[in-house]
Amino acid sequence: MLRSEIRNRLGATPLKETKEWLFDGFQLEDKKKEEIITSLYSGHHLLILGPTGSGKTVLAEKISSILGDMEIVKDCPVNCRPQRPSCPWCMNRGMELGIELQIMRASQRVKRVQGSPELLPEDLIGGLDPEAAIIYGLHDIRAFTPGKLLRSNGGFLLLDFVDRIPERVLNVVLNALEDFINIGGYEEKVPLDTLIIATGGEGALRSLPIDMIDHFDVVELHYLQDRETEGQVLFRGKNLDDTLRDNIMSVVHKTRDHPDIKRGVSTRGEIKFAELLPMYKRISSKKDNDILRAASKVSLPHRITIAPHAEAMMSPDEIIGEIVDEVLYGSDKKQYGIVLTEEEVRNLIEEIMRVERFKQPLKLGYFDLLLKRIHRFPESQLAKIHKKAVDQLEEDIQSGNRKDMTEDLLWEIENMRKNKDKMFEEYKKRLEELALKETLDMLEDKNVLEKSGKGWDMTRKAVTMLLEKLVPKYWDYYNSSGDGRHKTGKRLNFGDGRIVGLRRYRFGDRYRDVSIKGTIREAIRNRRGQIAREDIMVNKKDIRKKLEITIAIDLSGTMSQLDKLWYAKESAIALALACTHYKDRIGVVTFSNMADIVVEITGNPYLVAKKVLDLELHENAFTNIGYGLSKARSLLTQHKRGEVKQHIVLVSDGDANAPKPFPERYCLEEASKTIRKGITISCVCINEKSANPWLMREISRIGKGRIYVIGSAEELTSALLEERSYIST
Repeated sequence: MLRSEIRNRLGATPLKETKEWLFDGFQLEDKKKEEIITSLYSGHHLLILGPTGSGKTVLAEKISSILGDMEIVKDCPVNCRPQRPSCPWCMNRGMELGIELQIMRASQRVKRVQGSPELLPEDLIGGLDPEAAIIYGLHDIRAFTPGKLLRSNGGFLLLDFVDRIPERVLNVVLNALEDFINIGGYEEKVPLDTLIIATGGEGALRSLPIDMIDHFDVVELHYLQDRETEGQVLFRGKNLDDTLRDNIMSVVHKTRDHPDIKRGVSTRGEIKFAELLPMYKRISSKKDNDILRAASKVSLPHRITIAPHAEAMMSPDEIIGEIVDEVLYGSDKKQYGIVLTEEEVRNLIEEIMRVERFKQPLKLGYFDLLLKRIHRFPESQLAKIHKKAVDQLEEDIQSGNRKDMTEDLLWEIENMRKNKDKMFEEYKKRLEELALKETLDMLEDKNVLEKSGKGWDMTRKAVTMLLEKLVPKYWDYYNSSGDGRHKTGKRLNFGDGRIVGLRRYRFGDRYRDVSIKGTIREAIRNRRGQIAREDIMVNKKDIRKKLEITIAIDLSGTMSQLDKLWYAKESAIALALACTHYKDRIGVVTFSNMADIVVEITGNPYLVAKKVLDLELHENAFTNIGYGLSKARSLLTQHKRGEVKQHIVLVSDGDANAPKPFPERYCLEEASKTIRKGITISCVCINEKSANPWLMREISRIGKGRIYVIGSAEELTSALLEERSYIST
């Protein structure tokens, strides 16, 4: 019935006229309009995706204007049509006495649900009315009050921010997409004639279950690209000159393309920004440039989201100020011949952090050695970027495009070029040196490298970008809630304090945990007129103790084999990220001949990453595992705060050879002292060359932990994250 009504309404006018009345006042590409009309005409549910402020909700409300008034059975809570009054409420009343009718206005045929994590299935389906339940009985349909999903029967249900809706509520929506729904404990199946229009962010398709997405047609919105169309939306009825209008749009566009901004100003924010300017011009005698700067400080900083790697270095106000100055006065930054994508920069950072052959020459400023390493490893990311710089530099010199070179330097290169048959090697070397210098200068400008003594170090931004790169890689290991994710739907062993059920009240329970709704339901089930102690229900949460973990990393000479140290570093960073997600804390201890505390117990993953990435192997050093355990134990006992679970994760190949004469006995004695302090120990043994799995097994047995014997260093990270999940239980 609803779909026939929509088809008749859309087919009543030619396509051009339909576009005009359906999308009146809303700027949208013709292609998108046709996609929406086609989907509606076919009777399909619609999912509208796009960035914040792109007009998703406004568009959904525009689409709902397609409906007109409708005749329904009077007082029917689910809007039955008189031709087919088949809902349980109508059947229960008995239609033999005749049907009374009423008109339902078009605006009442649209029900809107705002997506949020607190949304409950009862908000959509409905719930028990306690007073009606006492009068009619718990299992009488009259005791049930329908929710918005049922009341949208015969119309549209707008699900705003569908990607924020909890999984248990999405399961209800999934049933509704099949055109019927069951009501809780009642046997009645209610048919639904509803069309769902949902909105979501750009990443909604990744978070929603595939079974649900399969029921929708998807339309994606973007920010306006055409400046003329954008100007019509922004400046309708505003008296601003063309230069100021252009500057407003340029500032907003630059926030969307800025490398240090994760989310730029939305179309909604751009409209609000444009609305400020006429009033500023009325009350101020300042010039347009000063007015633009003043308005931008008020309107824009809170409307952007800074990328994680830039949060510690710049505030939103500073970034907006830079963008406005660049639009008004141009940029004084040096322009480089090559352009690096963000992915290339992240890959380069990981390579420099991981591979000692580049890290050491950079740190010490050995320019010639760095160039030799680039020649030796042409497949490396740094070598590829350097080659791009060499090719671009040679092209610019030949075409005369380089304005930043001195005349003497240009003559020197030009003479080499003319005589390159005789002086080819010298010409090539000079060109490569210039290209490498330019590459390093560019990385400094991008705030990836910073001068440190004679060489370069990684900046805070570079370390944070590496963390960003590692987050998606290990996200599945620790992005889990007590209610489970969409893919599994299982309750996991480590929780974040969410309500997962009800239980009966026990002496000592907090009053704040009492569930009022659950208690009333229990009293009704027990047919009581007043609430008794036996009726009181308490919310059950998936809680656990906080963790304090110390990871003890072997830096002895045997860890130089097959990238063992890099994987140990990567694993420590991943573990720090996982701990931070659940507000746990982590410390880092290293050992070889003796042991050192590298990172005190902290919840800051950046600090862990910065310190761990600077670790270097101790060549020709012994492996003193016992002293490493002793140092880790002392670190935990010094920093214990309240009721926390403390744990040590030992990462080594297990080849203890210090102190003499009984290194293995010393290890086991320290493990015994540690467990007596209530600190458990697990071991990750890299079972490659020079390994001693037996010793690692004994340490973990004494420490009441687990042993992970891995065949290669690549498996180290997954072993550590699995261990963190295990000790959370």
